[in-house]
Amino acid sequence: MNESRERPAAFYMNAMREVAHALSASLDEAQVIDTVLDYTMDILPVHAALVRILSPDGNELIPMGARGLSHAYLEKGRVRLEPGTVDCRVLNGEVVILTDVTQDPGFQYPEEAAAEGLKGMVAVPMRVRARVIGVLRVYVKQVEDLSEADLLFLDTLADIGALALEKAHLHQSLYRIAQALNSSLELKTMLLEVLKATVEEMGLKAASIRLLDEKRKILRLVAAYGLSERYLSKGDVHVAKSPVDQRVLRGEAVVLYDVTREPGFEYPEEAAEEGIHSVLVVPLRLQDRTLGVMRAYSARPRQFSPVSVHFLTAVAHLVALAIEKAQLHAALQAKYEDLKLDLTELYRFMALG
Repeated sequence: MNESRERPAAFYMNAMREVAHALSASLDEAQVIDTVLDYTMDILPVHAALVRILSPDGNELIPMGARGLSHAYLEKGRVRLEPGTVDCRVLNGEVVILTDVTQDPGFQYPEEAAAEGLKGMVAVPMRVRARVIGVLRVYVKQVEDLSEADLLFLDTLADIGALALEKAHLHQSLYRIAQALNSSLELKTMLLEVLKATVEEMGLKAASIRLLDEKRKILRLVAAYGLSERYLSKGDVHVAKSPVDQRVLRGEAVVLYDVTREPGFEYPEEAAEEGIHSVLVVPLRLQDRTLGVMRAYSARPRQFSPVSVHFLTAVAHLVALAIEKAQLHAALQAKYEDLKLDLTELYRFMALG
């Protein structure tokens, strides 16, 4: 690395402070990406940069923004996440430095890179609490042009950008779910819209909502998205037979990494046949009252992060409020209809004299 162009530590500290201020003010994902790329290009001696974010299902890297690269290069094709490739190494937490991308077997599309005039490359992981959510790449003429301080700045910028992205994503996701909650006063329609939005935002297989029937001590299904009719027909969940739901009804969020190995999960065989591997269950709470449970189903092994747990808990709280609102609306509508009938009878009686 180039030690001759080392800049004072104060330069990087001031730059990072500017980055932190800019990112803290943004609740928009596109704006966060733009900020990360702009500071990358302004501070470091690079001629191109791009950000790719891991898809919700974890199967591909989605391009989110770039600087200094042609449209033709950016549209060259899908990034394959295969063992030994640059991006797989980065997603495993490694900082990858290539002196010549056209000669490295782990770099995809070397011919397109050569046509673009690319040679040296550094790729760093974008991490949120040890979880890699994406990749920040920079291209240089010579990797030796980057000092150790430059690499540290790049690595730190990627991590700060990842945190800002997660914050923006959660904000936008909650906003979209709030819109779904306000889409209808018809309870089932509204709940289906919320479940659909939740599945899409969290990269899930499916989600469901069950309300507690306190007299029968069962959890009755009221809405589901992404689950087959066969799985849904398995029946109600009996609270006495489901230690998991007992915990949730007491106010606890429960993560089940492998439902086939969880003794407290009712219907594990049916879940396995449905292609369900991991489940997150949170309570639907209104103050000190629990209305039911909300479940998030993942088809792949998933250790739901604290952020995912907090996010679904927040969604469940909004759902509980919306359920109460819809129930109150239904009750008022029923009273209004009764009042209309009473007034009709009164007018009829008065007309008779």
